[in-house]
Amino acid sequence: MSPWIIIVILGACAIAYALIIPKKNKVQEPGHHLVQEMESTLEHYMAEIENDNDALIQRVAEMKGEATAADQRMQSQLQELQRRLDQLEESKATQTDAPSNIIPVHSSSGLQAQALVDSVRADSAQQVSEAEEQAAGQESKPVRESIKDRYAELFNLYAEGKSVDAIAKQTGIQRGEVQLILQLAEREES
Repeated sequence: MSPWIIIVILGACAIAYALIIPKKNKVQEPGHHLVQEMESTLEHYMAEIENDNDALIQRVAEMKGEATAADQRMQSQLQELQRRLDQLEESKATQTDAPSNIIPVHSSSGLQAQALVDSVRADSAQQVSEAEEQAAGQESKPVRESIKDRYAELFNLYAEGKSVDAIAKQTGIQRGEVQLILQLAEREES
């Protein structure tokens, strides 16, 4: 049986039931109406609480997944750092001439941490020195970019004979700004 037939039958039953029941006096109707309103309000409130609870459960599940992913990332980073530390200790051991100075990796976790700190300091010192060399190189060679290089498209359109308005529309730069750029280019050339 299809659902709309069931709905029609239930509706017909409800109408027949309403016609059969004798009408109650009007004094009881406002109280009954108030109870029905309260019930519908409570049902609505309960439905909202249920929806909020479902959303909260979903968010907690998402947070749990994010926390698991973050934990896995941290574990992989920790493993990578441990591998790198082991490599550094091996290279340090091979560079040391006196075998009596070699301390096994497993003997002390403090030595591992110290080696890691030393390697990080050495890397950061090297990066700082490279950055200073690059900065010194850049300071000695000041590069001045011309306005025509910065606005190549604008000057190409101007060379084609386009108007200031057409250039402004095509490049998305305001008309006054286009005029100013052209004037600055003229000053730069002279």
